Amino acid sequence: MAKIKSILPIPIDYEAFAPVAIPKDLLYMPNVLQTFVHSIPPECYGFCASRKQPTVDVATLSPTDRQIYLRDYVEERLGDLADYEYRLFINGQQPFVTPRELQIWRLRIYVQYIWYWNVPDDEDLALIFNLTKRRAANLAGDFVARFRKTVVYPVALRRLYALINTTDPEKKDKHPKVPATGNIYRIPSSRYVNAAQYLVDDIRSQLPALRMTSPYLWDREQYRMWIDEVTVDVMKTNERLRLRFYAMYKIP
Repeated sequence: MAKIKSILPIPIDYEAFAPVAIPKDLLYMPNVLQTFVHSIPPECYGFCASRKQPTVDVATLSPTDRQIYLRDYVEERLGDLADYEYRLFINGQQPFVTPRELQIWRLRIYVQYIWYWNVPDDEDLALIFNLTKRRAANLAGDFVARFRKTVVYPVALRRLYALINTTDPEKKDKHPKVPATGNIYRIPSSRYVNAAQYLVDDIRSQLPALRMTSPYLWDREQYRMWIDEVTVDVMKTNERLRLRFYAMYKIP
């Protein structure tokens, strides 16, 4: 008996319902992670535990192991913050904003959750946000102008007091333009100078009889700050004024 041919059409794969694989996680570039690590204040290394390294005595780590420890922390935090940002948008809790506003918002969460309220220098921000140094400086300027009194200055004020009261100056030097003598301190970031200038303005408002010269960046290459010895004396001896400033500028 002859075999009857099927009259049904041959199935055609239209690829209309092909499964789409989710992209795998992108690896962070080592220089980006290192830039984030570079901007963490050394005094905060003990807080940088991660799921990979939950209990570590930072003081016992070699320089190489310390960098690995900090990179693990940064990589974990960046991933968690990316998920946090996505959930805010998908839940409608973070409204549509301009790219500029988004950059400022991201800088804020980096400052709060990775850098412990430390604002990195312009070169680091330029690399992280893929900006020119000039645009990075403008971004930092906008951020500081918006959050100086509520985010940046309260912590910078306390770190400045800790620096002056727990660290010996490297030397004394005269101001190049006015008759004033000051102390030279090594600082972790040039932005400490801005905090010191704000503090001098606050001291002047509380103690108008004192004559103080504004601090300045004494050495741009090695980050040395010149600060008037009158200001240093107030910071070391006037405990009531320190507590008043702490009450005025509460930690967020």
